[in-house]
Amino acid sequence: MPAALQIHDLAKRFTLHMQDSAELPVITGVEFNVEAGECVVLSGPSGAGKSSVLKMIYGTYPCSLGSVRILTGDNYVDIAKANARDLLALRRSTVGYVSQFLRVIPRVATIDLVAEPSLRRGATPETAYEQAANLLRQLNVPERLWPLPPSTFSGGEQQRVNIARAFAYPLPIMLLDEPTASLDAGNRDAVVSLILKAKRRGVAILGIFHDKDVRERVADRLVDVTAFQVSGDTKTGSRKSRRTDMN
Repeated sequence: MPAALQIHDLAKRFTLHMQDSAELPVITGVEFNVEAGECVVLSGPSGAGKSSVLKMIYGTYPCSLGSVRILTGDNYVDIAKANARDLLALRRSTVGYVSQFLRVIPRVATIDLVAEPSLRRGATPETAYEQAANLLRQLNVPERLWPLPPSTFSGGEQQRVNIARAFAYPLPIMLLDEPTASLDAGNRDAVVSLILKAKRRGVAILGIFHDKDVRERVADRLVDVTAFQVSGDTKTGSRKSRRTDMN
């Protein structure tokens, strides 16, 4: 079976417009695949470029070089070359992004936000709202909060609503950017359970987890992003080892 996600020779450099348009190369030569039903975890210290990789795959950052090939149906689409319309279509049908931050429309009830992805994909209201309620219970969001907009919640509660919404209808490829940050042990366990369940359903997952215990429980492989870091002159940079740690 072809890989759900193929990353080839990916690179990112930023242009520093306040410094005479100097170029800051961050990572280069990134190479790995993610299979359906697999969780690959990006490892490395803060600032290594892990989130930059996720954002290039999602299309938030443009790719400086290389390709990000997303399997959709029987064909691949290269995010690095996709236009805005194709990118939006992929986000609706194939690639989901989950961070520790919730971005929602004000005044929309929490239960409606969590049910919406399933409703949009054809689930009956009864099924969508039952599933939303189960997810919110699993993630320990008090029922008294469900009719309220999550913009009024604490940071941890908003994070759990964000996770519930993402896993209400997991897309074939899920990008997870520190989804368990700031969660207590019980809620981290709930998120791990959702990830493992998504893997069993064949979802391809690429994530960043700073919590070592969570990382060890969900990861099939690690990709060490420090192997792709660039060091040296700001304009050109020099390449470090391209070794990928897969253990």
